[in-house]
Order: sequence, then C-alpha cells, then structure tokens
Amino acid sequence: DDTDVATEEETEDEATEEEAVTGDDDDDAAAGEEIRIAAGEAIVIGVSTPLTGPDANLGIDSRDGAIVGVAQWQADNEEQILGHDIDVVAEDDGCSDAAIATTAAERLLDIPNLVGIAGPTCSGGTQAVIPLYQENSVVMISGSATRSDLTLEQPEPRFFFRTAFRNSAEGVLQASYAIDELGATTAYVIDDTEPYGEDLANAAQDALEEGGVTVTREKINRGDTDFSALASRIADDNPDVAIFEGFNPEGQLIAAALNSAGYGGGFISDDGVASVNDFITPDPDVAEGAVFAGCAGELPDDYLTFFEETIGQVPTTPFAGQYSDAAYILLIAINEVAEDDGGELVIDTAALRDAVENASHDGITGSIAFDENGDRVGETPEELGLVLCSVQGGEFVIIE
Repeated sequence: DDTDVATEEETEDEATEEEAVTGDDDDDAAAGEEIRIAAGEAIVIGVSTPLTGPDANLGIDSRDGAIVGVAQWQADNEEQILGHDIDVVAEDDGCSDAAIATTAAERLLDIPNLVGIAGPTCSGGTQAVIPLYQENSVVMISGSATRSDLTLEQPEPRFFFRTAFRNSAEGVLQASYAIDELGATTAYVIDDTEPYGEDLANAAQDALEEGGVTVTREKINRGDTDFSALASRIADDNPDVAIFEGFNPEGQLIAAALNSAGYGGGFISDDGVASVNDFITPDPDVAEGAVFAGCAGELPDDYLTFFEETIGQVPTTPFAGQYSDAAYILLIAINEVAEDDGGELVIDTAALRDAVENASHDGITGSIAFDENGDRVGETPEELGLVLCSVQGGEFVIIE
C-alpha cells in the first residue's frame, strides 16, 4: 500500500527543510502558485480534526474517513499519482477552539508537499483558519463544518468547500420533525454558545417560529456539567419538545438531567451529539427515543467492509462518509491538474481550486457537486445527505 498515515509530529523534521507551497505569503498568494514535489517524494493530504478531548470520537472517525477515501481512490485508480505516493497527515485542531485550530493549520502548512486539507471538522475552528489556508492557496474540503455562513464569508478566491450540509437545512429538518411528527406547539431550544451550536439553534428557532411554535431560548457553556436547574425549568414548563444544539458531553448530560427531572416531552439534537460512544453508551436508557438530524446515512455494506478492513473498526459518528467523499474529490482534482516535469510533480494551486469547484462525484453520501460558494449542491435532505434518526434499542435507526 502506497498510502502512509502519520500525525504531524512524524513529519515535523522534514518541514524545517522546505515549504509545502512555493512562493511568499504576500497579497498575490491565492493567485496561482505552484506546488513542486520532487521525484520520490509523496503528495500530502492533511486532515484537520480533533484527535483528543471531548470531540475525539468525531475527529478520529473523520480522519479515518479521509484515509478510507484515499484508499478508495487508489483502489479505483492507481496507487500513485504520476509516480508519487499519497500520504495522509492528521493534526489535532481542537474542534471549536480557534487558537488550537490556528496552531494546527500552521503546523500542517509547514509540512512539505501539502496539497490539500480534508477538514477542518468544527465550525468554530474552521472560521478561524479559512483565511490562513486561503492566503497559502491550500484547498479545504470539510465533511462536517456545517455553520451556514462559513462559505459565504470566506475571502475570494474561495478555497473552502464542504461535502457536509448546512445548519440552515439541518435546523429546518429538526423543526419539521417536531411540528409534523411530534405535533409540537411549544419548544425549548438550547445552544452551547459556540459558533456551531448557536448558528444551528438560530436556524431551528426560526423554522419552528415560522411553523407557529412558541420557542423559549436557553444557553449553556461548553464545559458545564450540572444542568439540573435548567432541566427543572424545562420539566416544570413541560414544552412539547426540547432541542439541544452543540456537542457531547453536554448533549448527553442535558438529556440525562431532563430524564432525572421527569421531563416527558421529545428530545431532538444534532450531528454533533449523535455518537454511539458519547451519547448512547453512557446511559442507553436515557438515550432511548432521542431524535437527531444529521445522522450517518445508510452507508453501503461494501463501504463499511472496506472501512473496517482499512481501519480495523467501523465509524460510530455521522461524518466518516462525508470525509471519504472529501478526500476522494481532492484526489480527483489533483489527478486532473498534476503534471510531470522530469519526475517532479507540478500542481498549480489555482487550477486545483478550480478543479475542486467543478468536480462531481457519486460518493458514499450521494451525488456531490459544489455551487459558487463552495457549498454542496442540493436543497432537499436527500440531495444534501441529511438524515434523521432515533435511538432504538441502543442503536441509531434511520427515520424514513
């Protein structure tokens, strides 16, 4: 196998000897530099994702999804591109922590022969580093950063794309389920005050209120652990549904507190909470019946078999398929624009960006193309790979 996987530390010594992208970081940096990879050296695909801390399960599945996407492309094409191996290098980006995400980006940008990024994973970290990657003409394809305005607010030319859906669509799906299936006329919407959770809560609240639902908004902070007072207020008010937007462990802890407080209404949450290890395993009884938007779709059996053969386990969080698609699209584009110059591989960064923008791929999560903003084309949940599921018998079961 000519795909190598490493953490950034294993390549750090090499990074002191040469730059990943030729040219200076001046005002013209995004206007078509060349990446030149010497004969015998590998193409590097970076993965920016949380590998430690409370979001590690999400990040590890995202990294592994990218690794599988590279392996899939190789199985469908060639082990190498014009005689060059393909390495995958992952860096821990802290999820929503802007400072850690920035450090991760700087470390990845220091790696020789870096060609593109699968990631970043979380909206808060992504917002912080889009300008940095753009200044260095490095294409990013995130499989999970869903904050709606990330694509709209990026500088020109646009180097950030995503195979993930947008929060605006996810919030509408949550609200539609609450209204159509639960008959909700009252709701509490809770967010974790982070960019991802707050944006998704705004989308859900807007859609609920448009549907005639009376919404009470609450906020918590990441790292809080005692939600008994909040749960008591919700139980006393007894809304038809409580919706939490954020990550675990807060999502699981809020669900547990609501259960302890005797709340009997519906509980809906998001892709950041829909984790077997982090939401179901701590207390399957609490998890039972919870509904999520942004679950993993019905992943093909041959993909799951290939994933397990490649990684050693199957994913337990929602976005592995989107990361496989992101890495595969990166390689489609690299293979399209790369040129051989006497054994040296030459990639024009502007041409690579354009190739990603114009790519289309029938991927693990559906048919993927990008619009002029870098968003995945599509309006319906099916087109966007956006799936509802609920916890039944200790497992996520897709709601048709």
